[in-house]
Amino acid sequence: MMAEHQKRNMRDHLLAVQEITVALAAEDFATIEKSAARIGYSEQMGQMCAHMGAAAPGFTDKALEFHRTADTIAAAAKVQDGAAVLKALGATLRTCTSCHATFRQQIVDEATWNRLTGMPAPSTHP
Repeated sequence: MMAEHQKRNMRDHLLAVQEITVALAAEDFATIEKSAARIGYSEQMGQMCAHMGAAAPGFTDKALEFHRTADTIAAAAKVQDGAAVLKALGATLRTCTSCHATFRQQIVDEATWNRLTGMPAPSTHP
């Protein structure tokens, strides 16, 4: 369940990057800002990254770096600076490739997750 949740998040991050790229070509700064905000840092995103990275030392820091770097895309879009958006997008994508070069998802059962993280996996039951 956790692996599928993480894959959905990663796919949405990629969709947001696609939206930013298309909007940048059209100089649609409002869409850039909106899409960048979706992958930017929030307390909820920080908590999710910490939970996802609980069994992978260094993952949480890389994930938070990604989200904070994505905030710079939104900031550049807010002032309608296309060159700064492109620079910020490049920096954000570097955090993606760095993380993907470092980490590989490993599917484990709930007992293994509990042992590795010291916390129970979220329940799938209502």
